[in-house]
Amino acid sequence: MLYESVRKQIQSGEIRKYVLLGLFIGVIAGLGAIAIYYSIDLATKYILTGITGVTVPGTDLQGTPSTFKVSSAFVMPGFKELLIPLSTTLGGLGSGFLVYKFAPEAEGHGTDAAIDAFHNKEGEVRRRIPLIKMVASALTIGSGGSAGREGPTAQIAAGFGSFVADFFKLGPRDRRIAVAAGIGAGIGSIFMAPLGGALLSSEILYRRDFEVDALIPSIIASVVGYSIFGYLFDYKPMFTIPANTIIGFYHPASLLLYLGIGIIAGLTGIGYVRMFYGMQSVFRRMPKIPKMFKPAIGGLAVGVIAMFFPEVMGLGYGWIQQLFLNPYYFPLTILLVLVFVKMVATAFTIGSGGSGGVFAPGFVIGAFLGGFLAIIFQPAFPYLTDQEIIIVTMIAFFGGISNAPLSVIIMGTEMTQSYLLFIPLMLATITSYFVKGRQGIYRSQVENRAESNAHREEYERPVMDQVRVYDAVKKDYLSVSPDMPILEAVSRLRESRTKSVIVVKDGIYLGYLSIEELPFDQGLRNLTVRELMTEQPGILIEASDNIHSAMDRLSKLPVGKLVVVESMESRRVTGTLGFNEIADAYNREIRRIKEASSMRPRKGV
Repeated sequence: MLYESVRKQIQSGEIRKYVLLGLFIGVIAGLGAIAIYYSIDLATKYILTGITGVTVPGTDLQGTPSTFKVSSAFVMPGFKELLIPLSTTLGGLGSGFLVYKFAPEAEGHGTDAAIDAFHNKEGEVRRRIPLIKMVASALTIGSGGSAGREGPTAQIAAGFGSFVADFFKLGPRDRRIAVAAGIGAGIGSIFMAPLGGALLSSEILYRRDFEVDALIPSIIASVVGYSIFGYLFDYKPMFTIPANTIIGFYHPASLLLYLGIGIIAGLTGIGYVRMFYGMQSVFRRMPKIPKMFKPAIGGLAVGVIAMFFPEVMGLGYGWIQQLFLNPYYFPLTILLVLVFVKMVATAFTIGSGGSGGVFAPGFVIGAFLGGFLAIIFQPAFPYLTDQEIIIVTMIAFFGGISNAPLSVIIMGTEMTQSYLLFIPLMLATITSYFVKGRQGIYRSQVENRAESNAHREEYERPVMDQVRVYDAVKKDYLSVSPDMPILEAVSRLRESRTKSVIVVKDGIYLGYLSIEELPFDQGLRNLTVRELMTEQPGILIEASDNIHSAMDRLSKLPVGKLVVVESMESRRVTGTLGFNEIADAYNREIRRIKEASSMRPRKGV
C-alpha cells in the first residue's frame, strides 16, 4: 500500500523524514501562495474596484519591468470615493462572520497564530483554519483593508504541515517542526524570497533564539514552494529597481547615516507596536459588541481614512514600487503623514479582528519612512541614492519589530536584489532591533527555547539529576594489582596512554597510582605498586549517585576520573567515570526525552 510505504519511509530516519515533510509542505506552500494571490486579486476586482471604481497599484508581478508604471495603475473616481467606507465595512463584516463563526483562531495576523500553535498547542492547527483564513483574508484585503497576504499564506502552509504530521502518525515534536517549516515556506514563496523564508522559520519563533531543528525541512519546503509560485511570474523579484540606479556600499561615512536610520526605525517601531496592540485592547474592551461585528467597525474606520489617504488600502506594494521608480512622487509632509496613517489603518484592520498579515504593512510603513528620510538626508550624502536609503529603512523597520533581523535582511535583499547593501542593512537592522527592545509585532514569540512549552521538558527537567552514575560508568577500566612490580605497572600505563590507574585486588578498591607522582630519580626496580600508591578515598563515588554530583566532584579534583563503587563500605569497583562518560550519558538522556516527546499521542483536534 502506497500510504504505508511512504509512512515507513518518513519514520525510518531524521533526514529522510524531514526531506519528505519538506517536499509535501513546499508543494502546498506554493499552491497556497497561488491561491491566496488570486483570491485577493478576485476579491479586489469585485469588492473594492467593483463598488468604488478604485484600482490600487501593484508591482512588477503584474507587469513587465519595461512597461510597468505604478502611477497609471492607480484610479480613483471622484464621486465614488465616498463608497470606500462601504467597501471596507462589507469586507470586515464578511471576514468577521467567517472567522468568528467557524474558526476564531483565524483572526488577526496568521503568522502569530502559527507561532502560538508551535509553542502552546503541540503544533496542532485545526483543518478548517487554512481555508477560512484564505477566504477571510481575501475579503479583508480585497475590500481595501490594510493587511498583508504573507501571514495567511504562512498559516495555510503551517496548517497543512500539522495535517501531514498527523496523517503519517508523527508525534508533537515533528508536528511542531512541520508547522515551523510551513511558516517559512509560505512566506518565502509569496515573497519570492526562499532563503529568507527558510531562515525565518527558525528565527521568528523566538525573540532571542533559533529553532535549528526546523532549518532543513524549511529550506526544502521554501525552495519547493518558491519554485511553484515563482514559475507563474518568471521568478522575478518582488520589486524592480531602475537599471541606472547605483545600489551598494562604497562610502564608510554613510554608516553614520545608516546608524541613525536604525535608531529612527527602532523608535518608530516602538510607536507602531504600541499603537497596534493598544488598538487591539480597545476592541477587546467592547464586550457589548459581538466579535464578528468588530472587523466591520475597523473596516469602516479604515475606509474613512482611505477617503483622504487611499495609499493605506490593500497590500501597498505598488506604493513601494512607486518610491523605487520615483522617490519624489510624494511630498515630504505627505510621506510623514502616510507613515502614521498606515500604522493607524493597519491597527484598525487587524487589531479589530480582521484577517491578514503584518508583513506587507510593515514593509510599506518602512518604505514611507525611508522615502521621508531620503528626501531629508540624501543631499547631505550625495554619493547615496534615494533607493538605497528607502531599502535600508524599510528592512530595518520590519526587521526590528519582527524580532527576526537576520532573516528579514536576507528576505529584503532577495525582494529588491540589493545584495551589495548587506553592510548597511546589517548595521541599521540590528540597531533597530536593539532600540525597539523586547516586544515586537508577534505577541506569541517567547524569549528563547528554555521558555517555550515545546522545550519545557528538555530544559526544566533536571536531566543530570535523573541520570545515575551506573548508567554512565565505563566498565572496561584499566587497573593494576597492588603486588605488581612498579615497572610493569608503568609499562602498562604507557601502553594505554594514560597517566593514572586504580589499584584493585579481588574487585576491591585499594588505591590510586599516578605516573606523574612516581620518584623516577630514586630508582623503581625493586618496588611494587603497593609501596607507591595513594589511597585517595575522595575519588570514590557510589553507583547509585547521579551524574550531577559526579560532575561537581570531578570539577574540584585534580584527577580526571572517579572510581565507581557499589557502596563506600564495600568499595567493590564497578568501573570508572570521567567527563566523556558524563557527556555521553547526558546526550543519551536528551535524545530519549525528545524521542518520547515525539511519540506522545495527540490530545485531540
